[in-house]
Amino acid sequence: MNKLALLEACLFTAEEPCSIKQLSRILKTSEEEIKWLLNDLKELYANEERGIKLSNIGGYKLVVKDEYLEKVSRLTSHADMSRGVLRVLSIISYYEPIKQSEIVKVIGNRTYEYIKELERRGFIKTEKKSRTKIITTTPNFEKYFGLKKQIIKKVIKSAKSDDKPGPEIHNKGDEISRRGQS
Repeated sequence: MNKLALLEACLFTAEEPCSIKQLSRILKTSEEEIKWLLNDLKELYANEERGIKLSNIGGYKLVVKDEYLEKVSRLTSHADMSRGVLRVLSIISYYEPIKQSEIVKVIGNRTYEYIKELERRGFIKTEKKSRTKIITTTPNFEKYFGLKKQIIKKVIKSAKSDDKPGPEIHNKGDEISRRGQS
């Protein structure tokens, strides 16, 4: 049996990212060989003619390349949120607990609409505090994305460091400010 093909099949069918240890058990091979095979897959999918890539988000998984995501998003249950809603959700998950007013300063008034949708879906909970709300994620958030909050925070942090310069959100004590915008 071709180990590379079996690894590819594992990563394609897995609902959650797989660790090297898990893959080693499934393929009945050493963790070192898994690392070599993962590198081979990464190179294979780096080709621009491929629509998927190998992702390491707290484990390994095959995912759609960013440039094709919008075209195929309707085919999966995880792509049923707009980019704005996802952006607000990522801010909340990264900085929680966070004041709604701080998100509004960065995103704008559409924040209120996004917060309502996220609350309706059960991804966040809000608590009234003075003239604003304090927002945190719920267990349903982790369940929907199939990852623990700590892993999601690491993914967001690494994505921020890999991104091109642009709007960023930075925590300064209790205040969040804009940076990188003209």
